[in-house]
Amino acid sequence: MNDFLNQTLIREAASVIKSKRVKGNLFADVGCALLSRNNQLYYGVCVDCGSNTFCAETAAIAAMITNGEYEIKRIAAVWKNEAGSVSVIPPSGNCRQLMRETDESNLEAEIVLDADKKIILKDLLPYYDW
Repeated sequence: MNDFLNQTLIREAASVIKSKRVKGNLFADVGCALLSRNNQLYYGVCVDCGSNTFCAETAAIAAMITNGEYEIKRIAAVWKNEAGSVSVIPPSGNCRQLMRETDESNLEAEIVLDADKKIILKDLLPYYDW
C-alpha cells in the first residue's frame, strides 16, 4: 500500500521542476519537497551550472531556515527527465550531512525512497558515534 504522505511529497517535489537546457545540460531538473516538524512545506530545485552548484535539498533546507525552522520531519527529492518521467532520488552525501548539522533531531528525519518506502537519515549516514 502506498504511503499518502510519500506520494504527496513526491508530487510536490515534481511540481516545482521547471527545467531547461543551459549550455547543453539540463538545468533545474531535480526538485525537493521538505515537510518540517511544524508541518510546513518547503521547496527547492537544484542549480547545476559547473562551479556554482547546489542541490534541491539544500535549497529547501535554506528556505526552511529562512523561515526560522531547523527540524525536518520528512523530505523527498525527485529527478524529472526531459520526457517528464519522475524518479525519486536519495539525498547526496553533502545533503545528508547538511541535514544532520542543521539540527541533531534530523537524524530521525524520514527520507522518502519511493511511494511506499522511507528510511531515517541516521540509517543513510556512515557510522558515527551518535
